Amino acid sequence: MTLFKPLMQASLLMLGVMLFAPGCVVAPPGEGYYDRPHHRYYHEHAWHECGDRDDRYCRG
Repeated sequence: MTLFKPLMQASLLMLGVMLFAPGCVVAPPGEGYYDRPHHRYYHEHAWHECGDRDDRYCRG
């Protein structure tokens, strides 16, 4: 009977981790995504700052 309580606690902890973990995955943004608050865009797996004449991905 003394083994039941720690086993139950461990089971509930594992269940909580399994239910919470899938929501923690952060997917990278799509190609050409414009990040307005930081004035940058995502291109070729990296963030690039928007320049003065960079009209392809940057939107005013």
